Amino acid sequence: MDKRKIEKLVKVSKDVIRDCSLANGAIVAAIPGNSEYPPGVQDYGYVWVRDAAYVCTAADLVGLKDIPEKFFDWCLNKAEDFKKTGLFCNAYHINGTIHGTLVSGKDVKVPQKTRERYLHMIHHATQFQPDQNGALLIAIAHHIRHFAIKDSFRFKELTDKTASGICSSWKEGRFRLPYFDLWEERCILPTQKRHHTYSLAMCIRGLRLAMEMLGKRKSWLRTEQEMSSAFHDIYRSNAKTIPRTYTAQRKLKESSLARHDLLPDTSLLGVVYPSEMLDASDGKIRRTVEQIIRKNTTDNGGLLRYPSDKYCGGVRQGWVSLSGAGAWPLLSFWMAIYFCLANDKKRALKHFYWPIRRVDRYIPEQIFKDRTKRAISPLAWSHAMFIIAAKHLQLI
Repeated sequence: MDKRKIEKLVKVSKDVIRDCSLANGAIVAAIPGNSEYPPGVQDYGYVWVRDAAYVCTAADLVGLKDIPEKFFDWCLNKAEDFKKTGLFCNAYHINGTIHGTLVSGKDVKVPQKTRERYLHMIHHATQFQPDQNGALLIAIAHHIRHFAIKDSFRFKELTDKTASGICSSWKEGRFRLPYFDLWEERCILPTQKRHHTYSLAMCIRGLRLAMEMLGKRKSWLRTEQEMSSAFHDIYRSNAKTIPRTYTAQRKLKESSLARHDLLPDTSLLGVVYPSEMLDASDGKIRRTVEQIIRKNTTDNGGLLRYPSDKYCGGVRQGWVSLSGAGAWPLLSFWMAIYFCLANDKKRALKHFYWPIRRVDRYIPEQIFKDRTKRAISPLAWSHAMFIIAAKHLQLI
């Protein structure tokens, strides 16, 4: 592969990160006003804390120090109600207001005290996704380590509130609120002792890093221990691979949800990077990764999120069109990171170069086998994962 193309993509990725990082600190998923942003796709001009956390890590790696710091300030001082609850909604407008429409409080089927405290988390079109708290804590810790920042006091309040938010939302071995996976598609209710594996892993890692940064707090340690116990239950389950969602105290084969819970989900790469819950050489994660590749490969090498992935990012007359997903470049880069950590550079390069051979300037959310289909482009998270993977491969 031409080194000049990698160099060009690094430069373009830096430009995309700068363009998506706004003056008030917000980091949006994409810029719909970009001249090359296609029609007929969804408007991604919103802040997803998860996406932005990965962008912050990439910004660190290419020396854009101010971007993460401004975003951390935005999270603390702009994200609506964060200071009160320590929790993030799934998405925000640029000015920090929650992206969603309130439903009537009487229609929210959670305990009265919980409803009063967390009403903003139970919107129509708004979700509680706890992995975002974990992702932000990981990004803060990476930023401090990467730049060897000795005076990290200015991140103390944000770290404290983000870690405490995870703990306040967790009680008796489960989350107290309805919570969704990172793909915003599957919900677990407070009455269910179920866990989204990626979400749990990210929260555990976030709490561990918060305790490294600020010292152990009883509530943090207790929650981390309970979550770690739940993760160990997932790992020790009777499934040969790691389930993307686990139901406690029930054999997976007896669960009516087992078929969906056991689908090989590419986000499970997150239990290796960035959560570091498992080593890349672990036997169970290796079997999981091989199943992901076997079941999710599309278009001669690209990766879906999970089998029969329908989300394409399209929209028509206000309705999301689910015409079938393409390959997600960010997943190929994620897989490349995994194989780097597994010391298999040949396979890492194979996955790394798959999307690069199919893009010119910008890296989109998806690459479709049907080249007439359009995708959100450029996507900040795609460019961020390219930078992170290239760093692991020592290409930058």
